[in-house]
Amino acid sequence: MFKLSHCASIICLHLAAPFAFCDESNLTSQLRKHPEVHSVTSKPTKPKPKPKQIIIHLLNWHFVSKEDFAADLSDSSDDELSEAEIEKRYLEFLKDVEAIQKEQKQILRYLIMQHKVQSVYMEGVTEKNLSAFNSFIKTLREFEIPEGDDAFDLFLKEQYRRDLMQMGAAAQLLISNELNSVLPLEKAEAFKASNPISKDGKIRFDEKAEEKREDEMLKILMKGQGIKVIVLGGGHDLTDNLKRRKMDEVLYVRVRTKQYNNY
Repeated sequence: MFKLSHCASIICLHLAAPFAFCDESNLTSQLRKHPEVHSVTSKPTKPKPKPKQIIIHLLNWHFVSKEDFAADLSDSSDDELSEAEIEKRYLEFLKDVEAIQKEQKQILRYLIMQHKVQSVYMEGVTEKNLSAFNSFIKTLREFEIPEGDDAFDLFLKEQYRRDLMQMGAAAQLLISNELNSVLPLEKAEAFKASNPISKDGKIRFDEKAEEKREDEMLKILMKGQGIKVIVLGGGHDLTDNLKRRKMDEVLYVRVRTKQYNNY
């Protein structure tokens, strides 16, 4: 199985059409009216009339393995949890992730249909692991979902479901051929350095490493002009990175889905 290994999934959709195709005020207004959207905020609130870039950030909950989930849960709990309680909470977590991804797919489909999205820049994907990523996408696309309901068939169905959640909403649209390609968003060195999961399985965030990683993402996002859509953990906010790099020509829009807002 291909693993995105750590941190919130980020997916950046690239608009190949000329930037003039989009009116930024209409775009944000349309997003606010979308049935899966809870709220839309933008920074700066009064951008220049024609920003060179628009970054649309879909706030995301990311998939983690049961092992990593259990380690983090144990870290944050005063009491020792039973295996049954961990399993119950993990299954609830998976339902939450799946619900948010369903909303994300609907928003992304809107952007695909209305704004000619063709490619995706995705968190966790680097030039070094792109081949492995595409191979796993190919495997999932070719997988034949069992029709039976015996124990083995149910196991395969559940594994396939979790694989899809691990890959994320945009990758699922790639599997269904609604997107043309996924491209690397990450610099491998910055991605590795910011890995919050230590060897003992505990999660420890390095703020400086995360800032460096986000700076490297912006370097990739700033190539060319147009709309870039990222699916990124809600704990991330690129406002400081843009401000530090004096990117006043960029309109940064954060979109909170309804299911995300529930959790």
